[in-house]
Order: sequence, then C-alpha cells, then structure tokens
Amino acid sequence: MARIGTPTVGPVRDATVGDGTRAVDRFIDDHSIETVELAVVDVMGAIRGKRIPAQVFRRTAEFALSSGVFCLDYGLDVLPPAGGYSWESGYPDVFLVPDPTTLRLVPWRPGTALVFCDVVDREGLPVPLDPRLVLRRAQDRVRQAGFEPDVGLETEFYLLDRETLRPRHGRNPIYSLHDDSYLWPVIRDVQSALHAVGVVVEASGAEYGAGQVEINLRYSAPLAAADDLVFFRYAVKQVAASHGYLATFMAKPWAESSGSGLHVHQSLRDRRTGRNAFWDEETGGLSEQGRSYLGGLVHHVAETCHVAVPTPNGYKRSVGYSFAPTHVTWGFDHRSVAVRALVHGDAGTRLEHRVATADANPHLLVATQLLAGLAGLEDHREPPPESTADVYAGGDAEPLPRTVAEAVTLLDRSKFARSALGDELTRLLCLLGQAEQAAADAEVTGWERRRYLESV
Repeated sequence: MARIGTPTVGPVRDATVGDGTRAVDRFIDDHSIETVELAVVDVMGAIRGKRIPAQVFRRTAEFALSSGVFCLDYGLDVLPPAGGYSWESGYPDVFLVPDPTTLRLVPWRPGTALVFCDVVDREGLPVPLDPRLVLRRAQDRVRQAGFEPDVGLETEFYLLDRETLRPRHGRNPIYSLHDDSYLWPVIRDVQSALHAVGVVVEASGAEYGAGQVEINLRYSAPLAAADDLVFFRYAVKQVAASHGYLATFMAKPWAESSGSGLHVHQSLRDRRTGRNAFWDEETGGLSEQGRSYLGGLVHHVAETCHVAVPTPNGYKRSVGYSFAPTHVTWGFDHRSVAVRALVHGDAGTRLEHRVATADANPHLLVATQLLAGLAGLEDHREPPPESTADVYAGGDAEPLPRTVAEAVTLLDRSKFARSALGDELTRLLCLLGQAEQAAADAEVTGWERRRYLESV
C-alpha cells in the first residue's frame, strides 16, 4: 500500500500516533483537503459516518455518533436492543477515533479525503459491535500464532441503467472483451480511482450475466484488505452514478441471471521464514498446515454461513450448476465447491472460500474465516474427502443452509461463532437475519400477483 508522504496518495500503514499526526497534517496540506469523511463500517458492511471540515479534523481527536448506527436493518429500521443500546438507553453516543493509517483521497470528489475510524464508548473502551475491531483481533490472533495472513478479495457486481434498472445490453458477456466494452469507461474510472489511493486492481472482466463485472484486488493484510473492499464498493457506486449507471452488489438481482459473489483468497506466511505455510516444497502440494487450515474452514463453513450470506435474497444465488456452492465441500481448482484449493508454488498456493455473496460484510467474513482456519491448525483437523466429481449431482456432503432462518439457527448455536464474533455481535447478526426473513415473508411479490391474481 502507498503511504502518506510518498508521491502517491494512498493510505499509510503502520504509522505511530506521533508520526501519524504529522503525516496527516502534511497530507491535508499537500492535497488541499477541505473535507474529511469519517468512515464507520456498520454491521451490514456499508460505510456510514460524518463529513468534517479539514481544520476541525486537525484539532479534534474524537467525534460522536449515535450508537444506533450499529442497530439498523437493511430497510434502516432500528432493530431490537443490541449490545446494550436500546430505546430505553436512548442510543447514547459512541465515539469515532480516526485510524490515520487509513487516510486516503476520495479521487472523484475534489478536496476530499476519507479515513476509517475505530469506535469506542464514553469510557474509551472498544465497542464490541464494531466490525473493524473484530477483524483486527482475529488478525492479531493469527500473528500471535506465528503467521502473517494474506487476503485477496474478488467480487462481482452489476452495472444497470438507472431508468430501467436492467442491463443496457442483453448478451451474456462471460470473458468477452467485446460484449461489455460499453462498460469500460466506468471500469476504467473505478480502476483509476483505486490506483490513485494505492489499491491495486489485479484484473477486471465480464462475468456470467449481462451487465455483470468482476474486479480482483491485490492481496494484503486482512484489515487493510477489508477496508479496501468497503472503499471499493463505495467507489464503484459513486463512479457508476457519475456515468448514469446504478451499481448493485445485490446477491441475486434476477432469477434467470448469475448471482454476485465475494470470494476470499487466503494464505499464511511463516513469520520466521517468510515462506508460504500452505506450500510443501518437497511434495509440490498442499502442506500439512495448509490441510489443517482447510479442515478448519470446511468444518465451520455451515455454522458461519449467515456471516457469508446475510440476506434472504443471497440464498437464491446458491443453486445447482451456478458455480456457487450448495454443499460443504472442497476440491483442488474446483469451481463448484465451498473451498477451492489452489497450489501454485510458494507465491501462489492459497485457499479460496467461495460461499459469500457480494453484499457480505468483508470484515466479519474475513475474521470468521481466519479464526476457522486457525482453529483447524490448532486442532490438526483433517479435511473431509476431496470433491472430484459433479458436486451438484448429489452425494454424501452436508448441504449448506438454504434459508436465512436455517443459517441464523446454526449461527446462534455456534460456540465457535460466539468466540470469533463475541456474544453481542452474534446476537445482533441473528436479530438482523430474523428481521430480514420476516420482512421477506411478509412481502407480496409481483410473481405472486402474476401467478394468482386472475387464476384463483
């Protein structure tokens, strides 16, 4: 990642408080910053916060925000009491503490910078509902175990006409360099914006649905990778709007079209040797540590499915012959399984978790996967037999949850989830899932009217 004070204008990493303060002042001066966006990641994985004049930002250490920011559902209604915050307590203030290592330009808005914030209560204690806190703790646990984790995120999304809310062209453009060329001006500007802040795009391309795009971000440390993915979604939506498009990360916009996923590539480097812990140089295959980490990912994939697939709509993505997983499976370079193992030497050996939908919270998603893999390492867990055939044709593998209700039940019962996420956040995620399922169950759809209005 680029650092403040260098010729590029990306976020600074690993700055001390003192150095960070000087770097922040220099950054604001060098780039004529007038407004700083204080960014909080909510439980749904969206950016919320406040815009602050740069001069106020320079002299203020903390900024207040209602604790209700962590208690909203997708319709922006307030959920039942969570994390000690309620109507009874009046949703008191929490406080945003800017993380200077994340300060970056907002390239599409002149004179504007954005900084991710940690969230504390009035006593200065971390708020347990803060997704960045959860991932930072998971990242620290992996480092304490002697490993440096690397995470690469790739996500899909749709670019739609703002008037019709449909793609402007109807052909399936998969891998085509021609059929989606009309979208290139949007993709180019997204890539330019990310490049300007040091977020490296490794590839972009047409996906399996008309108007669908995939962009892959270069791997980095887990917290940085999740922050960058949230910033990426922010950039895509706003740059797309400037071109007259609506960008959506909805998991399954149409029954007949491909769903949008969020794939998590992950590996560990031994902190003593710097070598990829998943690569066995002698055998040329996945190491014992890699297999144990894989065993942990597979073992916990069903009980953490609600973190990966948080809305009722997301479960419509995982159907047969969709390239989305439907069962608790893994395989070498197999695109229909839950966890795909890729063995490409020291530099390229990794595991790809393929369950999540594009609308998942990346901080909670990566945290649960890091800790699931670490649990597998600690338990020397052997993965189940590799899938080498058509996983959609049936077999003995356990099915993944098919509804939010199923996934919430598993998450609520999971000791692992409560250890990884904390009791309060686990409860809030369950409340959120139940609220979304209830809203979906109560909705009378256009399909129902078309099918039954005149026929019954």
